[in-house]
Amino acid sequence: MITKKMLENKGMHCHIVDNGEESVELLKQPNEFDLVLMDVHLPGINGTIATQLIREFNNHTPIIALTAISLNENREMLLSYGMTDVLTKPFEPENFYAIIAQNLAQKKTL
Repeated sequence: MITKKMLENKGMHCHIVDNGEESVELLKQPNEFDLVLMDVHLPGINGTIATQLIREFNNHTPIIALTAISLNENREMLLSYGMTDVLTKPFEPENFYAIIAQNLAQKKTL
């Protein structure tokens, strides 16, 4: 909810889902999302598996991993699942906004 509030404070609209399966199904719909913030530790299928499934039909939407990276996770491993970028929690608001802006800008140049 904090992340949602941060996005709304910058005039961005967001849609929150409860689990990994729902994220995959939502991205299959004709709605066009500019960016996905994917929690790595989602209920059901986790964010890494959800990202792999999304990448089977969608390679153009940036997916940014949100995680408190543990010993079993690292940036390169998360990127290998198809994540576009990684934000570690807790994150600085300036860094949060900068990574989102960077990924949105890169999407527009593709």
